[in-house]
Amino acid sequence: MPKTTISAGQFFVAMFVSRVLVTLHLNALYTGGENLLDSVVSCLLAMATGLVLSLPIWLAARKSPEASVPELAVRSMGPLGRLVPLAYGLYFVVTGAASLTLFQIFLMDTVNPGFSAGWVIAALVGAALFGALRGLETCARSAVCVFAVLILSCGLVFSIAAGRFRTDHLEPLFYNGFSQTGKSFLLFLARASLFADMAVLLPQVRGRRKTGFAACLAGIALFVGVTLVLTVGCLGRYAYTQNFPIYVLASLTEVRSLQRLDAVLTGVWMMGLIIQLAFDLYACRVCFFSLSRKKEPRWTACILAGAMLLLAVTAARSAWLQGLLLSSHLLLWCTLTVGVLLPLLVLAAARKSPKEKEAEK
Repeated sequence: MPKTTISAGQFFVAMFVSRVLVTLHLNALYTGGENLLDSVVSCLLAMATGLVLSLPIWLAARKSPEASVPELAVRSMGPLGRLVPLAYGLYFVVTGAASLTLFQIFLMDTVNPGFSAGWVIAALVGAALFGALRGLETCARSAVCVFAVLILSCGLVFSIAAGRFRTDHLEPLFYNGFSQTGKSFLLFLARASLFADMAVLLPQVRGRRKTGFAACLAGIALFVGVTLVLTVGCLGRYAYTQNFPIYVLASLTEVRSLQRLDAVLTGVWMMGLIIQLAFDLYACRVCFFSLSRKKEPRWTACILAGAMLLLAVTAARSAWLQGLLLSSHLLLWCTLTVGVLLPLLVLAAARKSPKEKEAEK
């Protein structure tokens, strides 16, 4: 696989686009309480924690700038290292399926289209697969375009909705204790698949990567904070009774020529999903390359995309699988494993690699 590179700005703009989607499906059930404002603090804490959790990935990048964590594992850990790229590939399939499941639930419960929601997510996966097969540069350019649409669209919705803002709708922080803050904190960390993307794709990113990473986390915290404060300030207690309160805010916002703006928010969600899935599927290609050291056949990416789609469709119809796939605790352990534990193990193995010791001699 050719080492195509993209700028740090392109990469972290794409990460911002795909990670702010978690805001669109936040509700009282996922955040663990009725005061959504507590989740603003949780997001700030999660982003600050992310700076610390990313240290093993940055150390691995300094150890071997040209190799991803899966490649470094295969090089340094022997046969056991081949499990590392498989773990990353499985993680991307699971997190992609989780995002698709949430969007499918949104379509079935809120939008209720006149056709199968499964066909919609199949189209999203198909578009993402096309981008992943075209290459990293194609995904990055598309992400920049989606970022512009995201900022303009959300800016339009939020600026119009701000006319409904009432300060008396805002409740004091931590009014019911800190349990909701803790649960929301775990939720934001669990959905932070940014660490896995960095572990696999960071060697193909050039420029001021650390600055881009810090700006990305700050941008996510700012976007989430503004969105939640505006939602609570505009909807009040009504926001806590809705499965998708931010969508409700958009549906109550009207422009004479456009009427309701909920379709705008739905479109932004779909475009962001395509970017997330495209980068994750491309990362799966990189994982396969680290195993075989040669360009993988296209059908492997198609199989992974099909597995992602099948898992999402099944989860949307199975309460047990849905609860497992969307469990914050399960996703949190998966995220910490691929974002922190595996890079640490690979670093330890790389320092003791006999090949490197012989080369030094």
